[in-house]
Amino acid sequence: MSRSNTIAFPSELSASRSPASRIGLRVTDTGRRFIRQRALPWSILSGGALLALLDPGVTTSFAWLPFLVSLFIFGMPHGAMDWMVQNRLDGVDGFINRTIAFIPYLGLMAFSSVLLIVFPIFTVSAFMVLTTLHFGTADLLATGHGDESPFRRSLFIFGRGCLILGPAFAFHTQSAWEPFGVLVGMGAASDSSIAVVSSVSTLLLSAGVLLALVHVVLTWQTSPRVALLDLIESSLILILSAIASPLFAIGLYFVSTHAYRHSIRLASDSMLDDEKSTLSLPRRVLRMHFRSLSLLIPTFVILPTWCFFQFGTVTPFLLVTVTIGFFIISTLPHHLLGLRLSSYDP
Repeated sequence: MSRSNTIAFPSELSASRSPASRIGLRVTDTGRRFIRQRALPWSILSGGALLALLDPGVTTSFAWLPFLVSLFIFGMPHGAMDWMVQNRLDGVDGFINRTIAFIPYLGLMAFSSVLLIVFPIFTVSAFMVLTTLHFGTADLLATGHGDESPFRRSLFIFGRGCLILGPAFAFHTQSAWEPFGVLVGMGAASDSSIAVVSSVSTLLLSAGVLLALVHVVLTWQTSPRVALLDLIESSLILILSAIASPLFAIGLYFVSTHAYRHSIRLASDSMLDDEKSTLSLPRRVLRMHFRSLSLLIPTFVILPTWCFFQFGTVTPFLLVTVTIGFFIISTLPHHLLGLRLSSYDP
C-alpha cells in the first residue's frame, strides 16, 4: 500500500527501511495505527453516544459546541492548511506567486458564495452531496482502503458518507435543517418539506447501511480484522447520529474523526517539511496548527463579522451557523485540493 493511503508516524518512515527491524515494527505499527486511526476517534464518538443516551437534552443544549471547538482544533486549521498544501503541490515560491496561484481556489469560493445567495436550496443540497463524498473519501484513505478497486472504493465512500448525514436528517429532520434555514433566511421548514426531506434521508440511510455492509462482507474475505474495525466504526457513527442532536453528532464526527485524521495526515506528510524532521507526532500536529495561521487568522475575522452583519449579534449557535456557511463555500476547492494531495507520491 502506498504511503499516500495511510497515516504514518515520522519515526516509522525511516525505521521501516531496516530489514532487521521489520518483524518487530510490524506489531508496533499495527498497534500505533489502531490508536491513531481508530481508538482516539472511537473514544470521542462513544463518549458522545453515551452522553446522548444518558441525557439527550445536553446534546441539544450544547449542539454548537463540537463545531465551535473545531474552529481552533483540527477542524478549521486543517482546512487553513490548503494555502501551504497547494503551494507545495505546485512548487510555488514567493508571497506574490503563491497569492496568484491561490486565486483559482478563492475563485471557486466566490462562485460558491454567489450560488448560495442566488440558489440557496440548490447550493445547500449540492453541499450535502459533496460532503458525503468528502467525508467518505477522507475515511477511505485514513483507514487504508485507498488501494482497493474503484467498485470497492465507491461502496465505502458512499456507504460511509450516507451513514454520517442520512441518520441526522432521517431521525431529526427539523433540527437538522435549522442551521441551514437560519443561514439562508428561510426559518423552519414546512411540514411538506419535512416529509420530503425525511423520506429522502431515510433512503440515504438505508443505502448507507446496505453499502457499508456489502463492503464489510467483501473485506472480510481478505481481512476479517479490518472488516470488523470498519463495522464497529460505522455502527458508532450510526448510533451517534441517530440518538444525538444532529448538529452535535455531525460536529463531533467532524472534529474527532474527519478533521483529526486529516490533520494527522498533514502533520505526517514529509511534503510539508522544509527539511527532514524527527519531531514527535504531537509536536508536528502543533506545528501544523501554527502553519495554518496564515489563513486561519483572516477566517477568525471573517466569521464573527459575517455573523454580526447578517444577524446583528454574535452567539455560539449563530457563529456555528455562519461557520457551516463558510464550509458550504469552501468545501468544493478544499475537496478538489484534497484529491490532489491523496495522489501525491514523493
